[in-house]
Amino acid sequence: MRLPGLAASLLVALAPTWASAREQPEVLAVEPAVAPGDRPGPVEDGAEEREDIAIEGASNRDLEASAEGPGDARLDRLERRLDELARENEALREELGELRENQEYTEERVKAMQPLTGKVSGYVDMGFFWAQGDGAGTRTDIGNVYFPEYAGVVPDSWVFMGDPLSTAVNSRGEPADTGESRAVTFDSVNNGGKASFLLNSLNLNLFAGIGEYATVEGLIDFVPRNRDVSDPDGVGLGDFIDVQLAYAKFIIPVRRFDWDVYVGKINPVFGYEYRVQQSPDRMTVTPSLICRYTCGRQVGVKSRFKFLASRALILAVGVTNGSSNWEGFAFANEVDTNNFKTASGRLSYIIPVGGGLELGASGSVGAQDLQVSDDVYQWQWGADLHLEVRGAELTGEFVWGKVNGATEAGGPECGLAPCLDFKGTYGQLGYRVLNWLMPYARVDWRQALHRSGASFVYNSNTLRVTPGVRFDAGAHVIIKAEYVVNLELGRIPRIPNDVLTLSLVARL
Repeated sequence: MRLPGLAASLLVALAPTWASAREQPEVLAVEPAVAPGDRPGPVEDGAEEREDIAIEGASNRDLEASAEGPGDARLDRLERRLDELARENEALREELGELRENQEYTEERVKAMQPLTGKVSGYVDMGFFWAQGDGAGTRTDIGNVYFPEYAGVVPDSWVFMGDPLSTAVNSRGEPADTGESRAVTFDSVNNGGKASFLLNSLNLNLFAGIGEYATVEGLIDFVPRNRDVSDPDGVGLGDFIDVQLAYAKFIIPVRRFDWDVYVGKINPVFGYEYRVQQSPDRMTVTPSLICRYTCGRQVGVKSRFKFLASRALILAVGVTNGSSNWEGFAFANEVDTNNFKTASGRLSYIIPVGGGLELGASGSVGAQDLQVSDDVYQWQWGADLHLEVRGAELTGEFVWGKVNGATEAGGPECGLAPCLDFKGTYGQLGYRVLNWLMPYARVDWRQALHRSGASFVYNSNTLRVTPGVRFDAGAHVIIKAEYVVNLELGRIPRIPNDVLTLSLVARL
């Protein structure tokens, strides 16, 4: 038989069965169970092929029946499901956004509240000194011998010659004795120039970084001194506390330059020496003669800017209650008594020579301190340089200023508020022979006229030469020794007021 004829015969024979299978798919789709122990009989030729065709037919019919169902209902169900998924997705998106915001807020709060750094440090400064004469740097012009122009204006015992701070014995600038001084009256050492050990200070430095852009710093001196217990007017011991610094520093995040803001009791912006006035930082034991004008810490606000790619151009400006005069001098205050604040500034540039040659110019102006008028002024300007190269360290500074004072009509000059005209300079050179050994020398000069009506007159014209040596015994112990030679110039007679002083600094 030919194959095409055989195929046609099979299709004719199977047609009724195929039709029946389409009408009853449930019977053809289920395989009949075989009883246990029964054995199927011989399979009829073509039975398996017919069974497969029947099953395929049943599946096709199911699909057709499904396609013939209600399409609108099915689309509605699909749309409802898509809407539900969209709502769930939006809810998840909102929840994720809230979680991200909460995380960022928490991270910011943790960063702001948790200090990046915290440090407690300080030092002990133990000294020994001996001063010539009575330890005072001034003498009175009894009989108006040297300054007769003040006869009949100021009592001769109140006409002073010399410098009351020239006999300083430590980094704080405390003189061995103030003698009969009427300008510097706080005599913290007051030992008549006798040889003595002296605990110069116990210093405590507190530092904390708050967040990424703020720090807080405090610097306190604890100073043990004598008190005459037989004096009924004395209260407590002679010890005192000197809060030298207490400020918050804020770093303003800008890209083109560095910008720092300081608020509180801050370092001045005038000159250079204020940076190194603490015992461990200062090369010498004692301050310069002009430190009284430039080293005073002020209460107020200052900003410091560093420009150029190398940050070599530096501008510092400040607005404060008082001037940069030292507190022990009579031209500075922390709580102001007038409305006109002191404005000060310094512009400097660092030239890349050795460790850097820094050249600076400073100025300040404001209402005179310790008096109530806004139109009584004090001003000063100065220049400075600092160079470190090949083991040598050179510093020089000049300052010139005036305090106008006030005079009552018909009264003695500067009777309402004291007057001061001054200028001075110093040069200091040290050379590090070894890592632990640095000899140094400083030369100072100061000329000043200080008047306060009929109360007193000070004539100062002092040249001072200070050779010394510094030993760095490791990272935590420093020993310094120096001899201060005071030379009076002009009409002022020679005063025996040289000072030998030593300092041992142990720091944390």
